[in-house]
Amino acid sequence: MIPFLLVIVVIVVVGVSVLAYRGRPESSMESGIRSFRREMRALAPPPEHRRGPDDHHPDSPPQDVE
Repeated sequence: MIPFLLVIVVIVVVGVSVLAYRGRPESSMESGIRSFRREMRALAPPPEHRRGPDDHHPDSPPQDVE
């Protein structure tokens, strides 16, 4: 009976260890850069709402063209 329980405990410990290892957050410099870029894309307006350098906001004062 004891060896059977010991085998089950070992299997559970190995399984939990594997899941914890695979689920840990990345800590490399590249993962930090990827995370930052992902957050910046999430905060950016959709492409149809972006303004280019020649576009002007409707509420901005008109610019004199000479």
